[in-house]
Amino acid sequence: MKRGFCPSFPHWELHLKINIVRRRTSSIDKECTFGFFVAKFENWEMKVIRHIMNGYEKSARPVLNSADPVPVSVDIGLRELVQLDQPKQIINLNTWWRIFWKDEFFTWNISDFGNVTSIVLGLDSVWLPDIVLWSNLNTDKSPRASYSKTDVVVSNEGSMAWYTPVQLESSCALDIEDFPFDIQTCPFILSSWNYAEAKLNLTYYRSNGLGDQAHFKPNSEWEIHSYTVSRRANVYISGTYPEVVFTLQLKRKSLYYLYNLVMPCILLMLLSALVFSLPLESGERIVLAITVTLAMTVFLLVIKDAIPPSSDSVPLLVQFFGMAIVMSVVNTGLSIFMSNLFYRGEYEMPVPVWLEKVLLIVGTSVGLKKNVESVFTCNKNTMICVQEDAKSTPTSNLRTQKEFTFTADNVVSNIVNDVGGKTEGTIVKQIRQLLSRIVLAIEEKQMKQAQAEGLKKKWKTVSLVLDRVCLIFNLIVITVTCSVYLT
Repeated sequence: MKRGFCPSFPHWELHLKINIVRRRTSSIDKECTFGFFVAKFENWEMKVIRHIMNGYEKSARPVLNSADPVPVSVDIGLRELVQLDQPKQIINLNTWWRIFWKDEFFTWNISDFGNVTSIVLGLDSVWLPDIVLWSNLNTDKSPRASYSKTDVVVSNEGSMAWYTPVQLESSCALDIEDFPFDIQTCPFILSSWNYAEAKLNLTYYRSNGLGDQAHFKPNSEWEIHSYTVSRRANVYISGTYPEVVFTLQLKRKSLYYLYNLVMPCILLMLLSALVFSLPLESGERIVLAITVTLAMTVFLLVIKDAIPPSSDSVPLLVQFFGMAIVMSVVNTGLSIFMSNLFYRGEYEMPVPVWLEKVLLIVGTSVGLKKNVESVFTCNKNTMICVQEDAKSTPTSNLRTQKEFTFTADNVVSNIVNDVGGKTEGTIVKQIRQLLSRIVLAIEEKQMKQAQAEGLKKKWKTVSLVLDRVCLIFNLIVITVTCSVYLT
């Protein structure tokens, strides 16, 4: 009978089989059949797998002594911040999980197996630590369903390393008090679901207490402020369970909010303050003040959808907009009050003496000294004086009694001289009386007109001084508010 030989390959061995007349190839071994002789070829990794999987039970903890805990260490590397849903307070991250443990059943002598130091086994063929994220929000999945089905790397000393990408979706309570200059803290608590500390000793992989962020992809809205890791142990009814806490602190990039919300609000606040520089005669001051208030309300509605609803604290930006709206509403009310003062002279209402004294002091302080003194003080050179009576109103157009030289006696004397100096008769007396009444009526009318004009000018000066005071006060408040809220 013919004898056949298979090619010689390193690390492959020859086996004898009888009554095999066909050639067969499989994923585990390779056979070459020529007559009654069959050569079966197997590499060293296959032999290691056959060796360590012989009698292995993946449901049992991988320790030779059942009283010993399984040492497990974990590490989470940040890859990308997918989303931080602020209204729902949910964070979504792409992460790289690294889990290391010791399997005492997976050991071999490398000298007996062709110096093979490590192999790769399928995830479903080995024991895995039941490490879960406590704040996992994938409610439609099991605690470990979010793991990718990657393989496990096994060393000849029994060290197991499992590297798997995980899309982490977790709850994250947000503190929005300093929004948009806030720093949010999101803790991720990892622990064993079934094994207490006596069965599984969970620790973190990095000894420096810092998480892995070397491969983090930059985000347009958030930046990593810090990423730390710590260990703690909590006591429950079923025992003491170790926990590894990865704490991620995210700092918000506030440029978007400063440019699109804060700067327009500051400009609207300045526009609201400049309302007091608009002349009341124009009739547009109140309309402008109301328009500015409505514009600020619209901006407040815009930021309402960007922050989570919370009754614990009021965000800093909302406080800023609230302050701006309050100032705008107050300025609108002051504009209405100023309009009332401005037109109060039409009804010939006198300015209180105390108010005149206050305006003399305040007007000098706000740079309106000339305007105030020209209305509320006496100028002896021009014989224009303020009367002590509160109802009297000086004016530059008001003449004194000495200036009224056109009297009835002068008129009659001129008439007598024109008729040749004859003695006055009854008609001349009547003319004298008539002219006297006419002159007195003219003088009285001129006095009333001068007083009315003086009252109007006084009230206009009152509104002018108060406008200047309100303008300066608004500018001070805007400066202080911006300094407090933006630093």
